[in-house]
Amino acid sequence: MSGIEKEGPRAWLSEMFVSVQGEGPLVGVRQLFVRFQDCHRHCAFCDSAAARGRQPPAVFAFEPAAGQSGARRRPNPVRPADLARLCAELAGPRGRLHSISLTGGEPLRQAAFLRAVLPRLRRRGWKIHLETAGDRVRDLTRVLPWIDYVAMDIKLPSVTGERGRWRAHRRFLERCLQAGCATAVKVVVSRQTREAEWLRAAALVAGVAPRVTLVLQPVTPVGRAAAPRPEQLLRWQALALAAGLRDVRVIPQCHKLMDQR
Repeated sequence: MSGIEKEGPRAWLSEMFVSVQGEGPLVGVRQLFVRFQDCHRHCAFCDSAAARGRQPPAVFAFEPAAGQSGARRRPNPVRPADLARLCAELAGPRGRLHSISLTGGEPLRQAAFLRAVLPRLRRRGWKIHLETAGDRVRDLTRVLPWIDYVAMDIKLPSVTGERGRWRAHRRFLERCLQAGCATAVKVVVSRQTREAEWLRAAALVAGVAPRVTLVLQPVTPVGRAAAPRPEQLLRWQALALAAGLRDVRVIPQCHKLMDQR
């Protein structure tokens, strides 16, 4: 057994910083972002490719002043007590943050660490916001008691370049709702998105939770990915509303307009 295993779970991070949420129905709120390293998906549109690497980085970026350059380097991996202390250092006086956003990569890849650190963060009064690919149901179940908000994806094969995981997405959404988490579903769409895929995603959400907010997020152009045309987005929104959903919104990555990651 390694020293790390003896001392309990640790996490490999990519970066920590304070900014505003740029996606989904919480867009614009002030959050502390903890970006975890590593992801089990390899989406073609990924805008956090640096957090996807399989090789754990020796250091992560720690931005002490919100919105300013000059990030410091901190050593990986971190212990639960380390992360709680660093969050307190970044958060400032109580009440300034809406929540702590766990993002990535894929945070649920490090569920054992989350089980150890999330009770510490909640005891300090912080709400927890989980951003996830929405398909790791078993790992989700391990951390749900300490999650307040879930922003889950439904990944469309035509956009990600990977196979669909429809059954896992359905089970993930069902589990969030059973736990009473405030949940929103995001679907990144491109000009190449097939209408049948979008209808399948909309039907999945409508069949589980018609009152959940469903977000069409036009892909931020990267590589070959091109954003949908306005008429595509408006048609897809209308189709989802016709499928029985109550709240269907078109929201691009707003943080990109601020030149924020």
